[in-house]
Amino acid sequence: MKRSPFAKQVLGSLLVLALPFATSCQEEEKDLVPVYETGVLISNAGTPNSTVSYYDRATQTVEADLFQKANNQSLNGNLVSMAATFEKTYLLTGNQKIEVLHARTFTSAGAIAGLVNPRQLLVKDNKTGYVSDWLPTPASGQADSGRVVEVNLATNKVVKNISVGPNPGRMALLGVRLFIANEKSNKINVLNTTTYKMDTTLTVGHHPNSMVVDASGILWVLCGGMVDAANPANSTKGQLYRINPAALKTAPQVFTFPSSAFRPQGLTLSSSKNQLFFLYDGVYAMNKGATALPAQPLIPRRFSVLGQDPADGLLYAATQPAAAGASAWVIRYKNTGSVVDSFEVQGTPNGFGFR
Repeated sequence: MKRSPFAKQVLGSLLVLALPFATSCQEEEKDLVPVYETGVLISNAGTPNSTVSYYDRATQTVEADLFQKANNQSLNGNLVSMAATFEKTYLLTGNQKIEVLHARTFTSAGAIAGLVNPRQLLVKDNKTGYVSDWLPTPASGQADSGRVVEVNLATNKVVKNISVGPNPGRMALLGVRLFIANEKSNKINVLNTTTYKMDTTLTVGHHPNSMVVDASGILWVLCGGMVDAANPANSTKGQLYRINPAALKTAPQVFTFPSSAFRPQGLTLSSSKNQLFFLYDGVYAMNKGATALPAQPLIPRRFSVLGQDPADGLLYAATQPAAAGASAWVIRYKNTGSVVDSFEVQGTPNGFGFR
């Protein structure tokens, strides 16, 4: 049957009208995908699965398991740490890889494989990152070692493996030099990222666990000290090292903590990079120009994780769960030490990511 010219015009008009409508529906569906770009991520370790909680500053609500919600599956492996670029979020787990996620939606964007026990990802730029990676304990008589893995963040591929000292953990990048803490010893490896060779190795206190670079370009290394349960007299106190990267042969300034009963950890910086915060027998604040450790804590309560939100300057401090399967708490404080509020999270918090 032939269609009249009028019918053809009507049909064509309907099709033209339908196309914008269909496009509008598709755009609406895309807009319905939740975005998570103005809140705080809390990484929570767990076995066999971990979680990432998301705190929304605007609504003051918590999404308990953001990875599960965004990907419809659990985060497999023990979550060790997080890192981020402008477009991606990286979750370092104990299952020999790094989960790569779209930053805004937290949906999967692939993985970085070829790792053993990744501890920290330091992002140089949108293309290059460095991963500290623990290797299996060697057989008797063999040298103990770890490695730093250079990765291409654009392709999620390993570029190079560089042998370093045992149990590499926290890192800091100053120019072409990568400072790598050997967590179970008292050494800092200084790797030249241009030649991929060690420029030098620094001796610090036992168990360096965190490091930051302040506004003046000074490297601060916090060491937890050594615990000898069999012979407590051999235990060592924690120490904070102030190192000038431009004069590595000059003796660093060393601040020794008063007691070996507590292990200092969680060194972090204010958004101005002029104030240090760390955990000891409470939360302490210290100006980068100070000549001694602060005598009194800013917050007289013990925590396991600490961070400062650059958006509003609030301190975030997390407790440990009271028992297996119990919730932990994140408490928010003003930088004066006064409490703002608190919220519950699953698992054992071990890091914050501020957006």
